[in-house]
This record gives sequence, structure tokens and C-alpha cells, in this order.
Amino acid sequence: MRVAVLGAGALGSLYGAWSAEAGHDVVLVGRQRHVDVIGRHGLQVGDRRGGSRTVAIGASALVESAADADVVLVASKAQDTAALLDAYRGEPRAAWSVQNGARQADPLVARFGAAAIGGTSMVGARLDRPGVVTNTFTGATYVGPLPTSDTAAATTVRLSLGHAVDVVERDDIVDVLWSKAVLAAGAMGLSVLLRLPYHHVFVEPGARNVFYDVVREAADVATAEGASLVDLPGPLQAGSLMSAGRGIALARLAEVGRHMVAAGQTSVRVSMLQSLESGRRMEVDAVFGDLVASADRHGLAVPLLRAVTDIVRTLDETVTA
Repeated sequence: MRVAVLGAGALGSLYGAWSAEAGHDVVLVGRQRHVDVIGRHGLQVGDRRGGSRTVAIGASALVESAADADVVLVASKAQDTAALLDAYRGEPRAAWSVQNGARQADPLVARFGAAAIGGTSMVGARLDRPGVVTNTFTGATYVGPLPTSDTAAATTVRLSLGHAVDVVERDDIVDVLWSKAVLAAGAMGLSVLLRLPYHHVFVEPGARNVFYDVVREAADVATAEGASLVDLPGPLQAGSLMSAGRGIALARLAEVGRHMVAAGQTSVRVSMLQSLESGRRMEVDAVFGDLVASADRHGLAVPLLRAVTDIVRTLDETVTA
């Protein structure tokens, strides 16, 4: 298949590499410096154990170069989605996203109709420099049909990624998206406020407490929107965490921190923190703003979530790049 990754930064480049290694014809659409290096030297893909490989893959700064794709993956920051989709003229068989936010599929549905499906990633990646990405941790990738989706689109996406990727098809993909969004509000918010690697969110008692309270407020929003929080494989499980009492939940979060330290996952920096540190705008509306707006529509009090949103937005407004 012909696969196009629109907005190929760290995560998009990694998924593109997996598709290329599965034998598909891939083009990464990204920033000029990134694609220039890939064009000369290939994409360098590393892992957290220090291994590295070179992947031969197409790359372009022009959205038009990907117009004949069978599968489109949107991996840009949420604030760049509208411009990318406006410039894209192709009609793929399947389109999906690994962006943050419970409603990240909405622009894809508006643009691609039945080809659009829901998708979310539990994979971590870091762009070390143009042309060089590192897979910081690997979890499952979830895809599934939306009410508007063609029945074959999710399977098409799974096939485009090959056997090296753990792709799970879920009929309850909307609940999966909300469950990740709820956890992301705490993970992204605390990571940005602390400006520390991700494990500190769970290792430090004060950070654990605030994380739980932010997630609790976000979970109330998800419930008001009609979503059911579900458990997904991995250390953080939204459904169980929110159904447990506070004491049990905090103990589980402490165990997450201990596990990350024991596994050597002490250099992971979430995507939003990477954006802040590199002078790029953050996905404030997709991760936080939408939750606060939904809370307002339902008359829910979310004081901590609102405070985190205001602080992160203030930090974001200082970014000039």
C-alpha cells in the first residue's frame, strides 16, 4: 500500500518506519530540515537500549506529494491539523490519527468521511534531531470503527503497519479515546508543570496526588459525555483507577513510578513537555481546553483541571517558534 504520514515528527516518523519495514511505500510529510536529512541519509530509528537502524523511506515537505495514498496517518500537533487537511487532496481508503484528545478523529471524519476511523497510540517517541528518532517505549496501538466508518477501514490500517506493531482493533474505540484523554490530562499537565521526566509524576507523593485529582475531574467530564472508561494493558488503567478508592488508586500510582524506575524508564519526556522545551506550541486545546469546555457545557466544577489548563496555556503563550 501507499502510506502517507502527515505531520511526521517523532511519533509519525516511527510509525512510518514500521510501515516501510513492512514493505509498504511510505512518504513522510514533515518539516523541511527533517525531510532533507531523511532524503540524504535515510531515517535513523533508535531504541532506549541504544540500538539503531537506518530505514529507507520517502520524505517531503509538500503535502501534495502524498495525494495518492491508500492510508493516511495524521500525526501532527492538533493545532496544525486543519492546515494539513485543507492542503491534502487525496481520497484514501483509510485515515487515522495518533494525536492527543478524545475528539481527534472529528476533523478526519469531516474531511475523509467513511474512510476515517478512531485510533490512539501507547507508543513513545522522541525526535533527537532532524532525521533521527528514538522509540522511548512501546505499547499497543488501538484502532476501531467510528459510527461513520467503512467496515474495512480499521483492518486496512492494521495491515499497513505490519506484524512488528501490536495493533488491536476495538469496537469501543470512542471509549478508548476518552480513557486515554482522561489519563493524558494528568500525565501531560503534571509533566509540563514539573518539567521533569515522566516517572516523577508517580514517584513524588505530591505530584501523585495532583495527578489523581486532575484525572478524577477529567473522568467526570468523560462520564458526562457518555463515555465508559476502560482498562487497557499497561501500568495505567483508567477504568480501574477511577473505580478504586483514592487510597488504593494512589498506591497503584506509586507502584507505576517504582516500576518505571526499575525498568530504567527514567528519561521519558511526554510529547507536550518536548514541545515546550524545544520552543514549539503545545496542544493545549486538544488535551485540556476541550475537557474544560465540555465541563462547562455540563455544569461540572473542575477547578484543578481549569487551573492546570490556565497555567499550561500561559506557558504556551510564551513560545514564539
